[in-house]
Amino acid sequence: MTRLIASLSMDLDNQWAYLRAAGRPQWAQSPCYFSKVIPRIVELLNQVDLPLTVFLVGRDLEAGASVAAIERFVDLKEHEFCNHSYNHDPWLHTLRRDEIEHEIDRTSALIQQRFGQSPLGFRGPGFSCPESVLSILAERSFEYDASLFPTSMAPLARAYYMLKTGLRGEDRQRASQLYGTWRSMRQPNRPFLRELTQGGSDPQHDHPDQRLWEVPVTVMPLTRTPIHFSYLTYLASFSTLAAKTYFRTALHTCQLTGTAPSLLLHPPDFMGREDDTAMDFFPAMQMPVEKKLAIVRWALQQFQFRFEVRTMADQVASLAGTAGPQHAADASAAVQVVGSES
Repeated sequence: MTRLIASLSMDLDNQWAYLRAAGRPQWAQSPCYFSKVIPRIVELLNQVDLPLTVFLVGRDLEAGASVAAIERFVDLKEHEFCNHSYNHDPWLHTLRRDEIEHEIDRTSALIQQRFGQSPLGFRGPGFSCPESVLSILAERSFEYDASLFPTSMAPLARAYYMLKTGLRGEDRQRASQLYGTWRSMRQPNRPFLRELTQGGSDPQHDHPDQRLWEVPVTVMPLTRTPIHFSYLTYLASFSTLAAKTYFRTALHTCQLTGTAPSLLLHPPDFMGREDDTAMDFFPAMQMPVEKKLAIVRWALQQFQFRFEVRTMADQVASLAGTAGPQHAADASAAVQVVGSES
């Protein structure tokens, strides 16, 4: 049986970014865990022989030690570097258009400068991606956005985050759309084409002849519950058996429904209670490192066995028709007009 083409990505959010989003003042000292965690990531992914699409934050590309650690990803079987904004503000929906342009353009320039490649994809921090961002991405000839998180549990995840971080006042208000809204749950759970039309939130910059692929962070078909690795390790912190059963069910359901998954990793998925990072608010950070790495390794092996895992750029290229008529048919059947969304 032909395996569906899937993808694996990582939001390379640094320690300072998590602390900042959580309202912790020590973020200003720019604490960094890259030298500790990136070797673990590369080693484990090489063990399971998987490629990785890495979403980079621009600020980290201006620090020599961070860049040196990030360069370790070139040791992978295959990698792709993409844009995750410059400041990692998880509330792009509150920024002016010129501020969003700066977030995207500066990071793209740094990726080009450091690694000699122009990013083809973008993911908004905290899954924040208003229509103004999509318009800018299309103008810059990005091939895809990956900010959509169509889960039914966004309000619960947001409430958990608020409880753990203790955000107050303006920070709490700005985080009101973190992890997406109920509207996101009604969006497709598989890659689709966004068609930018007149009538959007910024008609002056709409381009009716431009399209942009959307590659959602895949959730469980039907129930729309998360299946990214941070959620899996959170379940495993209570019961390894329950976590494995849930993940097997998710992958099997994706196969039955023809959903080619795009699964998401975060650096804390490779860290545990032995690592002194002041990130006790992140799910499953009380697990021992070896136990967490074991469940992540097992899940990646399951993913590799059931699907043909590629970079996100390759996944999008296959859907755009370069891999045969079936993918072209899938693409033509999956066009969504952004300006007409309710």
